[in-house]
Amino acid sequence: MKVNIEKLIELNEIQSLITLRKQVIILNPEWEYDKNIKSDEIQYDASNWDLPPELLDLVNKLNQDKSTSIEEKIIQIYEKISRDYFYDDNLISYIKKTGDDKFELNDGYGRKVDEKWKTNRSKHNRRVCFELSRYLAEAISELDGKKQDFNTCIFWDENLTHYLVGIISDEYSLTLDLDDFNNIKDLTRIKAGLTINGIHIFEDKNGAFTNSLNRFNNGKKDSAYTNIKQQVIKKQQRSNNDDKNQEIPDDILFLQYAMEILSEDYQIDSQGIFEYMKEIVDIKLGPINREKVWKRIGKETEGEQNRLIRCLLIKINQKCYMIDVDSIKIFQFDKKDLKNDSCEFVSFEEGSNRNWRIDPYRG
Repeated sequence: MKVNIEKLIELNEIQSLITLRKQVIILNPEWEYDKNIKSDEIQYDASNWDLPPELLDLVNKLNQDKSTSIEEKIIQIYEKISRDYFYDDNLISYIKKTGDDKFELNDGYGRKVDEKWKTNRSKHNRRVCFELSRYLAEAISELDGKKQDFNTCIFWDENLTHYLVGIISDEYSLTLDLDDFNNIKDLTRIKAGLTINGIHIFEDKNGAFTNSLNRFNNGKKDSAYTNIKQQVIKKQQRSNNDDKNQEIPDDILFLQYAMEILSEDYQIDSQGIFEYMKEIVDIKLGPINREKVWKRIGKETEGEQNRLIRCLLIKINQKCYMIDVDSIKIFQFDKKDLKNDSCEFVSFEEGSNRNWRIDPYRG
């Protein structure tokens, strides 16, 4: 792929004026580019961008399709990645806050990868934003029939240790963020039948990308809470005669049913359920009534640690309840137990203190 670095620098300027955050442009070292252009905004990745077989198959299929627009093809790739992969929230336990809106992360987790990492990664479908952005950017770059002015890159928000994909052409400029740092990720939204929220179009002269995105979103709900609420109400109506439910607070029963629907009907993973449930709790109870905790997954072995996932501790009627997104259960919980070494749950602060141990979880 031939890269016009000047166009990518222009895209970085456009997005920084809107997001108020200047980012670093990351390129595949195998791509062609003008070596005479030097810029502090440009870095070349330490690893080549290889596509997993299933995604490569889709790219090859799309390249045989001459009737579908490039914009529709990009959205199909975006959708497939969102359906095939889950966000690896174990990464978050290695992120270290260093200041106001500033974070750091060891490069060993997902960026500078080795053969052990690749082998371990092949055993599951959990991925972090850098891996997902590599897949998306490389898949787009391998689509046939793109115009000469079409340029793709990865943007690295250093302060947030976050990665997303950028595209610029003479017709449009946009970014594609599969796992928005602050909201329910499209990795989760698309699995739940919701609209795409992570594609941000800055300019679209002829409406080509805007129209394609609108067609995908047409008929889908935008609000995660509204989407799940209707389904929970139906489930509550079917179980009104269950005597066991008469003793459970209505809010707890609502949250339990919501979590079951997300797990059973949508096959959403633990981190996706966490994001969804956090939004529901914030709407129904207010964020003041919840806090994040970690749950240990697996056993610690020599040289490796537990994988950590996020759960929610909530307060209702002066009682504490644990929303365990791993077991898909809600139960009363005593916060004092977080200080017990044998407890599988740990406080968010304590779990995050493992950031800079020598050997992080390897894939």
